[in-house]
Amino acid sequence: MKTIFIAIIMDLLLSLFSFSNPDVTRVPFQLIRNLVIVEASVNGKYGYFIMDTGVSEIILNDRYFNGKPTGDKFYGINGSEMDKAVDFIRINLGGFEKQGFAIVTDFSALEKNSGLELLGVIGNSVFRLCELVFDYIFKEVTIYELDKKGNRQSSKNIHLVPLDTLSFTFSNGIPLIEVERNGKRFKMRVDSGATANLMDIQNIDRHTSVPTQVKTQALASFGSSEVSVKSLLMEDFNVGKLSCPPMKTMFVNLDHFNKNQSGMKVDGILGYEFLSNFRVAINYRKKEIYLWDRKTVEFQWDIASSGKDNH
Repeated sequence: MKTIFIAIIMDLLLSLFSFSNPDVTRVPFQLIRNLVIVEASVNGKYGYFIMDTGVSEIILNDRYFNGKPTGDKFYGINGSEMDKAVDFIRINLGGFEKQGFAIVTDFSALEKNSGLELLGVIGNSVFRLCELVFDYIFKEVTIYELDKKGNRQSSKNIHLVPLDTLSFTFSNGIPLIEVERNGKRFKMRVDSGATANLMDIQNIDRHTSVPTQVKTQALASFGSSEVSVKSLLMEDFNVGKLSCPPMKTMFVNLDHFNKNQSGMKVDGILGYEFLSNFRVAINYRKKEIYLWDRKTVEFQWDIASSGKDNH
């Protein structure tokens, strides 16, 4: 109940305290340990943040920010449980500004894994009236302001005419799409904060008949420690009309994760291994995802570089 009440207050405050943001904001990013790392400021404190479409909130590192205890718990994808505090903040990302509530929690494992002093994670609530374009080829995120119908106020021609358009649903404030593999369909979250694809460990036998192909490696999430998980290079994934190249997928127990989510149960997560092979745009108002493959992106860049277009 406390979590629901906080979410309602956040929505009200985001509406009350709106900023006049540019129609288009370009934000360069670094790709570190497969994480999208941007520079931004919260309450005037400037540093590194993860752009993470796999969470709905802004989440701050309790080493640098203080919050008021809520009595609730916050759960990482690996099942770790942490105390949850909140703080009212103002964020500036390349000139794009918002303010509202943020969660404050433990970032020890994420900092250890990335080798960075991370101030926090920027989730979907900041962009709920926008379109986000993730371009891993040129290492930039573009933020488009949208009108009430979900159309861009202004647009770069290089971001027009995607190869495919997918409708998505929200699962606990996070985009959820269906993917197909070997005739079976899976509900997957789209998560720029996941360093690999994730699927439920209970399904691992359905995806391989060769046990020696399964590897073991560490997975970091919120909390103080990493966990050991199984991983497998998986082929034959189809997303919409597009075929995916072989993608490394980690297998974790998602029972605890699904139990603590109020949205639809998910089969897994599409992270870096998926996103890095495409240009991916998320239109939060229309609830649509636009996809371009690398060949199309590079062709559009050639046109832009010749002076016929603007990047």
